[in-house]
Amino acid sequence: MAGLKGFQRDAVNHVIDRFYGSESSTGRFLIADETGLGKSVIARGVIARAIEKLENDDSVGRIDIVYICSNADLANQNLKRLNVTGDKHLAMATRLTLLARESHRLSEHDGSAKKVNLVSFTPGTSFKDSGFRAGNAEERALLCLLLEDILEPDDDQRAAGRLLFQGAVQKVSSFEWRLTKMRHDLGAEGPDPRIVDAFSRAIREQGLLASFVQLRDHVQAHGSKPTHGALWHDTAEMLAALRRQLAKAGVEALEPDLIILDEFQRFRTLLDPSTGSDAAELADSLFTHGDAKVLLLSATPYKPYTASNDGDDDHHRDFLETIGFLAGRDDLKVSKVKDALETHRLALVMGGDAVKTASVVRDALIPYMTRSERPPLARNQDMVVDRPLDGGVPQAEEIADWAALHRLDQHLHAHIDIEQWKSIPYFATFMDTYKAGSRIRELLDQEGGDTVGPLLAAARGLTVGDVQTRAEIDLGNGMLRALAADTIERGWWKLLWMPPSMPYLEPGPVYSSIDGDVTKHVVFSAWNGVPTAVAALLSHEALRRSHRGRGRASDSTAARLAWSLNEEGRPTQMSALALFWPHPGLASAADPLSAARRAGATVDAASLSRIVEVDGDAVEPSAAFFSFPGAMPEGADPRRVSRMFGSNADADDSPTDRFAEYLDTAASAMAEAPSGHRDLGRLAAHAPGSIAYRALRGAASAEATDMGVWRAAWDLSLAIRSLFARPETAALLDTIVGTDSPYWRVVVDYCADGNLQAVLDEYVYQLRSEAGGGLLDDDGLASVAMQIGAALRMRPAMLHGHEASAERAEIRFPTRFAVRYGGAGTDADEKVAARQSGVRASFNSPFAPFVLASTSIGQEGIDFHWWSHAVVHWNLPSNPVDFEQREGRVHRYMGHAVRKNVAARHWSDALASTEPAWDAVFRAAAHTSGESGLGQFAPWWVYDGDSRIHRRVGSFTLSRDHDRYERLLDALTLYRLTLGQPRQEDMLRLMRQHGSTRDVSASRIDLRPPHGV
Repeated sequence: MAGLKGFQRDAVNHVIDRFYGSESSTGRFLIADETGLGKSVIARGVIARAIEKLENDDSVGRIDIVYICSNADLANQNLKRLNVTGDKHLAMATRLTLLARESHRLSEHDGSAKKVNLVSFTPGTSFKDSGFRAGNAEERALLCLLLEDILEPDDDQRAAGRLLFQGAVQKVSSFEWRLTKMRHDLGAEGPDPRIVDAFSRAIREQGLLASFVQLRDHVQAHGSKPTHGALWHDTAEMLAALRRQLAKAGVEALEPDLIILDEFQRFRTLLDPSTGSDAAELADSLFTHGDAKVLLLSATPYKPYTASNDGDDDHHRDFLETIGFLAGRDDLKVSKVKDALETHRLALVMGGDAVKTASVVRDALIPYMTRSERPPLARNQDMVVDRPLDGGVPQAEEIADWAALHRLDQHLHAHIDIEQWKSIPYFATFMDTYKAGSRIRELLDQEGGDTVGPLLAAARGLTVGDVQTRAEIDLGNGMLRALAADTIERGWWKLLWMPPSMPYLEPGPVYSSIDGDVTKHVVFSAWNGVPTAVAALLSHEALRRSHRGRGRASDSTAARLAWSLNEEGRPTQMSALALFWPHPGLASAADPLSAARRAGATVDAASLSRIVEVDGDAVEPSAAFFSFPGAMPEGADPRRVSRMFGSNADADDSPTDRFAEYLDTAASAMAEAPSGHRDLGRLAAHAPGSIAYRALRGAASAEATDMGVWRAAWDLSLAIRSLFARPETAALLDTIVGTDSPYWRVVVDYCADGNLQAVLDEYVYQLRSEAGGGLLDDDGLASVAMQIGAALRMRPAMLHGHEASAERAEIRFPTRFAVRYGGAGTDADEKVAARQSGVRASFNSPFAPFVLASTSIGQEGIDFHWWSHAVVHWNLPSNPVDFEQREGRVHRYMGHAVRKNVAARHWSDALASTEPAWDAVFRAAAHTSGESGLGQFAPWWVYDGDSRIHRRVGSFTLSRDHDRYERLLDALTLYRLTLGQPRQEDMLRLMRQHGSTRDVSASRIDLRPPHGV
């Protein structure tokens, strides 16, 4: 609770009072705070307080908390935040159908307090009526073993049954391996007997066991697994029914005490079991289990605004259905809310006492929900500003492409839409996920391309050769050209990391050449082809520019940082080891922040290098480096580095014995008398090893040990080494430096040029804040180093397109500068989820990618704000609230814009302080924020300054989108007035006619949580 802001603490206290202090409570509550205000942080507080309450409840044996969210990446992001006990074994992300395998972990406990479990599910894997009915291979393996234990079949029956469960697994041997692994995972104790008993009883009573035996006998008679026809269909239906019963049995074993539904608007149907849906009935059995409490988290839990042309969407109906769920389906309570809303509507439209009626609505709603919102910076001024993305007038080639696509569509009957052409450059290359792509594949298979081939070739498309040779490619779309002009054309292709928000050094020639303000961009589009096309084409152009300074055949990157030996077995690149070695003595002697504090301003990188004494007779800089006192913590043996940390210096091409020779040479130098070299100060000030050490030393608590700091710095430095060992990084540095200097010196100079120390200090501060904000012990430092390493080591994704020809040759686009968030599969796909988590972590780092493109999958609940305050609306959203949802990805706690403003105003406070720079500036900003009138939201969510959230709406000249945008902005301003109301558009029109929209702030419904509950 200590880290919560005032409004968050009020919300937690109100929820706990409703859950455990009120006899009239239904045990259900909604936190509907504005996007980006930290609903998951409130949930963390609720969990902590609920554990306190349940700890003293003798009727509760263990405490089970269930977290349900819309996709696996959101679960990965938030599970750590919700873990209030610090027990790393607390959380598990699984499926209800697999609880029989996991449930033994729910009861394992060796402490004195009650066991606490945090279990995560996603609707796509645990509550789903449609989709792949047979489930995944793990589920089928568990079902197979359970039925074998129940039926005890003979060998022939067992083989036939396994054919039924094999499903999409191609080989029998592969499925046999799955079964062996599942049996091993179940352990000696086997599956949870409660789940097995409930499952066995249900499938016997419902005839499922008999149906399975009948299908198994049929397969046994025919000797092959069902792959089509009625038998295949019956098998799929049987497997789906078995999965449902296993999931229901899992609910009984779970014993939920608190259920949290995050961003649940994506799975609202689970709240209403009257629909007859199996998924809703299963969810209802979870929500109504015992005395379970249900906490809903969503800024938009209902359709927040519906226009007259929104078809079946209805805000009023959705809102009242949500209130019905929260009120426990009590019609009287729902009617009270409905009556209050109707009275308020009349007051607003007819000019009555809307302030009074708004208060009545608050009293009716506050038992079920609260909502906090950011204050404006000033009257009619908030943190969001318009920065249009002007696509200009389509070029002649693009219009000709539309004509060609239209002719192609007349043949395909695939409904290629003009909006697709406007949005997706080179549609013929990137149309695979659309009906047009599948129709072309069908026709090419049927006719060999005789008819469709010429039609396809008339459309604009890319070629394999263009991409492989890194040829210059027209971006094919005016909006993409505008985005490239604001990123690549401004020099972003030269960046290995973002400029710091609070630099300690004057920027060098590379970073000073970057035109204008720099912030990462998040692109949202309604069209699935846009993220692929944007990421592929921008990355291609950035890669093309970075390779202009060298030929492909000249790539010697592998040898530049390798631990190579000469013919005599002696190291040849000791300077490479010095480059990445955390040297406490030298790092402390040339600290850029300390130098800036002494100077009272940013300092020149070259002058910082001169702080260290360089006089001496060392032939190589590495000899002077390792002989300088304090190369390792006292008592540490450099020869044991690889054994201590299980590392061979992050080089998969460098055997351990080679690296050992480098360590021996370093140890010998450490034993020598100190000597100097002209590059010693450069390594002390700007080498990645020195920078990594200072970044983590400054974040270390009193409990951290010298060896713990060094170890984490070594791991972090090796991660930075992986960045500079990439062929594309070497190509970039060759292009922008253009000298024959040793590569290690080029690396050092680039680190100084880009203020890497200030960048890492800022990044480490963000990671500390995510972990609670305090200084870090050895484990915390290791975790930070690991997280930065994961972001740095993310491999480029390979996106795919096809040539616009009858051959449809596949084109592979490596993407790193810009990436796609989400894949072509479903959210439930584990591989897609893992990739999404990696992409999010890398985008939330100062390193590449610099542009992230997504469909609506990234629109709700995901954090993209650490280094971004620009959102590109590639297509106008259909609803004003989608603006808030999209922009809420970057308009969040301590976002990039806020940090820039805080740093700009309080740099002098950082210089005057002795604590870490970011702690100093936020402490100063918090101290002065009381004068701003922004209350508890400043400086964390809003802070005045030059930086704002950039709303970048893409459009073409004379497009109808301009008028649509103005209408959406108007609705965005007024939709909050119409909370819970029917026919919102008509209501706003009537209010305008009566002049009721001029000053409406006082008549808005205030749902802030009560203070001091």
